[in-house]
Amino acid sequence: MANIVKIVDGYSFIPRSEHTLLEALEHQNLEMEYQCRQGFCGCCQINLVEGAVEYLEEPIAFVPEGKILPCCCRPAADITVELPMPLAMLQKQKNSA
Repeated sequence: MANIVKIVDGYSFIPRSEHTLLEALEHQNLEMEYQCRQGFCGCCQINLVEGAVEYLEEPIAFVPEGKILPCCCRPAADITVELPMPLAMLQKQKNSA
């Protein structure tokens, strides 16, 4: 069964099971801040409002209570997350050709 990712701003989607949460957000045309993609730096952390995630590998970076590292986790259930900026600011601008 697929898990739903809800963003506090009122947007939701169903990620592909093989994607990390960061990859899933990027596939929704959201420009997320990251550096390592492996849980080393903690740069990508976001708030987990509700639900649970599973880490592919235990992160090395410190992850405070209520935060997750989307670069190295997947939803383990339906989740609600709060992104560091409003959704409109993270959406990639489509280039007109």
